[in-house]
Amino acid sequence: MMLKLTQEMKLTQKLDFRMIQSLKLLPLTIMQLEQRINEELEQNPMLQLDETQKAEVEKTKKTVDENGQVNTSQEQEKNNNDFTEADWSKYLEDGFNSGYYVRNERDPNIEDFEPIQSYSVTLADHLLEQLGMAVNGEEEREIGEFIIGSINDEGFLEMTDEEIAESLSVPPAKVSRLIEVIQHFEPPGIAARSLQESLLIQLQERGEENTIASQVIRDHYEAFSNRKLQDIIRALSITEDTLKETIELIGTLTPRPGAIFADNRNTTVIPDIIVEKVDGEFVLVHNDWHIPHLNVSPSYRKLLDKNSGTSSETRKYLVDKLNSARWFINSIEQRRSTIMKVATEIVDRQSEFLDQGVSYLKPMTLQDIADTVGIAISTVQRVTTSKYIQTPQGVFEMKYFFTQRISSSDGSNDFSAKSVKEKMRELISEENHQKPLSDQKIADMLNEQGIAISRRAIAKYRDELQISPARLRKQL
Repeated sequence: MMLKLTQEMKLTQKLDFRMIQSLKLLPLTIMQLEQRINEELEQNPMLQLDETQKAEVEKTKKTVDENGQVNTSQEQEKNNNDFTEADWSKYLEDGFNSGYYVRNERDPNIEDFEPIQSYSVTLADHLLEQLGMAVNGEEEREIGEFIIGSINDEGFLEMTDEEIAESLSVPPAKVSRLIEVIQHFEPPGIAARSLQESLLIQLQERGEENTIASQVIRDHYEAFSNRKLQDIIRALSITEDTLKETIELIGTLTPRPGAIFADNRNTTVIPDIIVEKVDGEFVLVHNDWHIPHLNVSPSYRKLLDKNSGTSSETRKYLVDKLNSARWFINSIEQRRSTIMKVATEIVDRQSEFLDQGVSYLKPMTLQDIADTVGIAISTVQRVTTSKYIQTPQGVFEMKYFFTQRISSSDGSNDFSAKSVKEKMRELISEENHQKPLSDQKIADMLNEQGIAISRRAIAKYRDELQISPARLRKQL
């Protein structure tokens, strides 16, 4: 048998170190970024704090546009590759001083505070760690990250399989399989679409899937929720004592699987972006003045001199550290710029909400922002998770602004799911407590306002708002 040599050409996509570093910095909160910077300062001798915290625009050859984004000169674009030893020697001789600087003058009236250096593991962190051990391949990882990013603080999945599949342009079957994988992660009951599904998952994880408790939750959930216990006893032909034991078992389950992380996390929220209205227009400002500002230390340039007697191994180490420092600074700048781009687009789309409140929140998807800004949808998700924006309406997590689209009955402007929920809440708060509104009546009233919504959707939203059905809201 003879060996045959062949040549073939194929395209592959590979993430280099710099891209991986940028992706790792992007999802960090302000406090996490500060901790990460301090860690890098300890590990890389080429990085140093810039005590002045002022931008020397001529030296860095950077300009800033109105949104605080960096425009890099053509000369810098040529230097985007790693520097060689000769490059660094020449750069340091010329007085190179590359640094990350804040571009907004700090208000002297702002009260100083000491940022917290440590942070608790979030639900998303916990799930992403398990995802890394459970999936293989870039596509599965991306789908899994998107699913995890769609899980709210209580541990429930807020998007349907079809919505996720459409957002990622992948088959729904792949999404369903990844959701099933994540539903077996800790904590039990995670990634369910409803409380009923979460309870069934928890029972399954306990090995109780074929018990009376599972039957009650799976087949008689409505009767159980409405405390129609006699109906359950008759349907399952069980005794009151058996049902009592079953209810005690169900009572040991967790109604909010993600609560353990939500309750233990730091309650202090530092907004990444502050939005204020100035002369009739919304202005965005980065709230990162307290983040340590870095530049590359020139103190090691003598060691790169060929006449310094420094060994080639040491010079190679120094060049590697210099490149690492340079790309770390660039990654921080890239993170800052990307957050501002996404926040600016969100504010542009949701200006009516910022002026008038949640009833005016427009439907908006991650794909909408990704297409407009020109970045990947997974990048938008990293940017908006655990990042907060301070607005005239309050402080919100950026992903709050993404909401399901509900069609209008006349085919004109669509409505967001959050605005519909707010309208529901208003209708119920104004109802006659002796004759509370049924789900069908609420659906009819919203349809009259031009919102095409079904009774079933009303019931779902009412449950999500933790509002009891009409018969339980009735008062004498």
